[in-house]
Amino acid sequence: MHTSQERVFILGGTGNVGSKTAKDLLAKNIPVTIYARQPEKVYTLFSNNPLVQVVQGDYSDMTPLKNGLKRHTRLLLLIADLPNMPSHKRTIASWAYEAGVRQIVDISSLWSSFPWRTTYIGTQHYYAEKAVYELPDRGAFVALRPGRFMSNLFHFGLFENDHVLDTLHPDQPQGWISPNDIGAVAAAILSDDIQKHGDAVYELNSDVVTPKQLAEHFSRALGRPFGYKQISALDKYNRLMSSGYMNHSMAFGLSTTLASYDIQNPLISGGIQILLGRNPERLEEYIMDNKHLFKH
Repeated sequence: MHTSQERVFILGGTGNVGSKTAKDLLAKNIPVTIYARQPEKVYTLFSNNPLVQVVQGDYSDMTPLKNGLKRHTRLLLLIADLPNMPSHKRTIASWAYEAGVRQIVDISSLWSSFPWRTTYIGTQHYYAEKAVYELPDRGAFVALRPGRFMSNLFHFGLFENDHVLDTLHPDQPQGWISPNDIGAVAAAILSDDIQKHGDAVYELNSDVVTPKQLAEHFSRALGRPFGYKQISALDKYNRLMSSGYMNHSMAFGLSTTLASYDIQNPLISGGIQILLGRNPERLEEYIMDNKHLFKH
């Protein structure tokens, strides 16, 4: 078995996106190193694959991360900490390039494409991208900008009495991205010719459905009637805030629409088919495959 001369360092390697990237790279015999708080979780997830190494650590002390980047050729940069995202990504990217990493694939957000400073989520991702892009003497920097994660339905989705709750009109289109597609796109780029992608930006939507269609997907997946209920922005904001997972700025951005830009005119990203050589994963497929996660 031929092992690639590449070695990819992965942040977020035990999550939905990063684990998919790692698995796709391993399928190509590309060694990976995963930065994780709990090494045993990595070993279990990847069945003690000899091509997987682990650097144990977190973001309170990134010394192990800095030292671990040596002898790697590429980096998947995935950080969920929005408040510290720009500074963390700049620091880590700087260390990576200094250590000899030739390509960074950054998991950014479609929100960073929105008008300047109109949303908290978009602003943090924008400045994180900018911080890396403006590093002197850097290597290649590819930004992936995924839209609304399908997996968020099972973590932050609003449901009540077998109804999906949201602020949209029942027939208003809404874009969704599969974490599997994000991870697969990242792996394709991290195993592809670096010159080919250069400093590319790829916006990612796997599917476009209306809230009414979303409810129908849940009906088929769960085997019981599901409906859709349109709620006010204030109601959605209060529900998100009461979850305890979001601050004001995040809940506000997710509950409101922009006068200057309408996110609800989405398109499926044709680029996914080019990058992966297959059609993107549809929302109904994702729900069917993950219906065991539904707790409502």
